[in-house]
Amino acid sequence: MVKSFRFLLSYSWVNLGAVFGFAAIVIVGCYVTGVPDNPNAGNLFETYYAMFPTMILLCLFLYAFAMCTNNLNLGLSMGARRRDFFWAIQGNMAFYAVVCWGLQLFMSAFPALANWEIRGKWALLDLFDGRVWAFPLVCMVLMVLGCLSGLVMVKSKILGTILVTISIFVMIFVTVFMILSADTGIMNYLVETEWGWLWTTLPRIMIAVLSAGAVGGEFLIWKVVQRYVVR
Repeated sequence: MVKSFRFLLSYSWVNLGAVFGFAAIVIVGCYVTGVPDNPNAGNLFETYYAMFPTMILLCLFLYAFAMCTNNLNLGLSMGARRRDFFWAIQGNMAFYAVVCWGLQLFMSAFPALANWEIRGKWALLDLFDGRVWAFPLVCMVLMVLGCLSGLVMVKSKILGTILVTISIFVMIFVTVFMILSADTGIMNYLVETEWGWLWTTLPRIMIAVLSAGAVGGEFLIWKVVQRYVVR
């Protein structure tokens, strides 16, 4: 298992380097374009900063996809045992989640620490405040989904492509909705309607669904990896 984990870790450093590099580019871009002192800047870097949690999740989805396709096939072809590689995948996903959680905490706290002018659309950065376990949970769920998408892609390119496309569109839709709700206050309106009870309990429902999905997804990954045929 240790050798398999070290094998995956050699790719993880490169992938995480890309995420940290993107974070650095966004911060520098914000400074260059005057975002910190101008709440009405409204440029691309400001939008990227607002969307950063979703960008992390999208990257993790794609990294997990590669981990359960190219990396899995290469690792097993080099003699790794399927049981060991499965647990190495779990360790690698946990490593990704912890590191990206730390980066998310930094990105959400940085504007206040650097005395930037705060704007409404950055509410997405504070989405997981008060629930320290929420962001790592979402990271794990997205990586499980990415891994399953990769395994499905190996079996059927059509089904795999459909699953990946739907997953990416859902993430984009949720991001756009959250940014618009921060700018327009639509969530306050929805809470005050007769269906307000649904919107207030939605986070708890989503947590239960995500947790159940993660457990079920892990079981499927275990079954598929045990029967995986090197190509």
